[in-house]
Amino acid sequence: MTDTDIKKLPLKEVLIDSWKYCTTHGKIAFLLTAIVYAVGALALFSWKHILFWPILLTVYVLWGMYFRFYFNRQPYFDYKVLFNSLVPSTKIVALTVIIGTILIMLPILPLFISKSPEFIDEYTMFLQGDVEKQGMLILIANVLFMLMSPILAYRPFLAWISSLIGRSGSLRFAWKKTRGNYFEFLFIALITNLSIAFIRWLVVYWGGNDYITMLFVAPVFIYFNVLSAKTYEFFFLR
Repeated sequence: MTDTDIKKLPLKEVLIDSWKYCTTHGKIAFLLTAIVYAVGALALFSWKHILFWPILLTVYVLWGMYFRFYFNRQPYFDYKVLFNSLVPSTKIVALTVIIGTILIMLPILPLFISKSPEFIDEYTMFLQGDVEKQGMLILIANVLFMLMSPILAYRPFLAWISSLIGRSGSLRFAWKKTRGNYFEFLFIALITNLSIAFIRWLVVYWGGNDYITMLFVAPVFIYFNVLSAKTYEFFFLR
């Protein structure tokens, strides 16, 4: 295949293959469930807490070991590979933080652009208004981030997977290999986010807590990781 060729991700095939893998590999499901609960435990502590960094490190190591297990790269725990994988993962975090900061700042941007005192007063009252208005701003920010996630999150995530199995962790290379698949990745982002949102709504509706939410979100998290591995296989190993 030449550099000008574009591989289109066969969504139906990849989605079905991922589901079949999830239903036949119990060990992977258990490991990923453990990671979900580790992430949940991490959320209970602020970054200032002494337990934050050990838990974060545990989550990172387990997550990396999963992909090494999936692609049969032994030993599953390789500290050199895990250390090298920090390069693409750090870039992903940096991109996410930058874009997230921009999205957070967008609602207050008109305050710096406008020179009208009346507009500034009215807009300030709007920002300090009821919960529905604030919820709408949060929803808009989430939608914008989801629209950008195929470029800023999902395709760079494949670069991280690549680094975990000893291959190139270049974000530029990952973008190049997966170009022309924006809407395919957007669909993956859509079904993932909607699934989690629906589960959270159900748990809240029935009076559940965060631990119950994590329990029911775990299968979505498991499926997403398998789907990412299958997607990586299609673009990088076929």
